[in-house]
Amino acid sequence: MSIFFVNPLVTMIAILSFGLLLVVALPASRIHTIRRITLLTSTAALIVGLLSCLAFDKSNLGFQFVSRFSFIPQYNITFTLGADGLSMVFLLLTLFIFPILFLAA
Repeated sequence: MSIFFVNPLVTMIAILSFGLLLVVALPASRIHTIRRITLLTSTAALIVGLLSCLAFDKSNLGFQFVSRFSFIPQYNITFTLGADGLSMVFLLLTLFIFPILFLAA
């Protein structure tokens, strides 16, 4: 399995977002712990998203922050993650909304 990172900022956001799924394993009686974990994780993803926005090159029309994972090279099965200008806008919008929703819940 080969891994290729040019700039892993978008990958870090995805990993932090998938980290929120770990909260599902906690019992419902630990509601305060669940709220703290979700708020801290979403805030960390927002900070990484803001850093990626500052590092985004607006003059480049292609994908940036590209990460490529090659699972089975014989069959050319890869997982590629990156961001262009439009996806950066939606990514930041989503990252701003998550902490607000977790605080309102």
